[in-house]
Amino acid sequence: MKSRLLELDAIRGLAAVVVVLYHYFYRYHEIYGHAGLPYQWAQAGQYGVQLFFMVSGFVIFWTLARIEKPADFIVSRFSRLYPAYWASVTLTFFAVGYVGLPGREVHWLQAVGNGLMFHEYLRIPHVDGVYWTLTVELTFYFWIFLLYLLGLLKRVEYCLLPVVALTALQGLGLVSLPSAINKLLLVQQLPFFLAGIGFYKLVHGERSAVVLFAIGFSWLAALADFSVQRLAAYSLCYLLFYLAVSGRLALLATRPLIFLGGISYALYLLHQNIGYLVIQAFYAGGLPPLAGIGLALAISLLLATLLTHCVERPAIRWIRELYANSAALQRLAGRLRPAGGA
Repeated sequence: MKSRLLELDAIRGLAAVVVVLYHYFYRYHEIYGHAGLPYQWAQAGQYGVQLFFMVSGFVIFWTLARIEKPADFIVSRFSRLYPAYWASVTLTFFAVGYVGLPGREVHWLQAVGNGLMFHEYLRIPHVDGVYWTLTVELTFYFWIFLLYLLGLLKRVEYCLLPVVALTALQGLGLVSLPSAINKLLLVQQLPFFLAGIGFYKLVHGERSAVVLFAIGFSWLAALADFSVQRLAAYSLCYLLFYLAVSGRLALLATRPLIFLGGISYALYLLHQNIGYLVIQAFYAGGLPPLAGIGLALAISLLLATLLTHCVERPAIRWIRELYANSAALQRLAGRLRPAGGA
């Protein structure tokens, strides 16, 4: 399983890189405009987000399959997501507020609201636009954790396939769901989470017809709103992910991609608005924009590395150790409690 974990890290690293390139070239041009710089080639980088969702489906199901009690999952996800996120929100808010980035500045109260991570449900604007995926992640955690609490995790495909069917029907134009329902049920993103779960079961020996159907149907549902670009991108995502987690793509587990996978969460959180500030500074100074993109990438990688090693990983260790010690103390207290009551 070790090689598969390395390849999963490599998938994360690859997804992070293509998303960064998408934002610095294609998305920046859409918002502010690149002068004479080719950008169309980077459009496909938007599909790196789907790879992230597949990784999440795989990892979250794996996590739930191993935990001993519900609180283990809550502490695991909180320690993994929130400390690095809070640091990123703070850094991005002050950077944008100090330098200025038209259309992307928010009030400090809105920045505080971002700390919830599900602030989109409260219609609080994002400190950085990439945070929309974190609302999606938390929503997925909620639903999958609920299935775990209800004892339905082993039948997760049966529970999720009806929603994925809505994805297909909406993509075909046969139904039109309110945006609130789409957001709450993850109608647009659920096929990729389900695919990740299906691939987890597949590579762990569960080759039942329903697992194979769930993977295949999730792919078809995602393609219901058809385009040639989506067909190529989603097919590549599914194939690449399966080859990686099944141990058939060892060449992907290179040091650079594994390193990028290790800092991918921090890189994703920090790269967009801070990168835009750097690129705009180069344009304002009459300097080559490609050099600005290069510097933006370098700064984002440096900040992500620092955030990972100075905030994310220490916080994970501290919170989980605190929780483990607390659980041990609770068990000890339970054994020492006198018979007959407190």
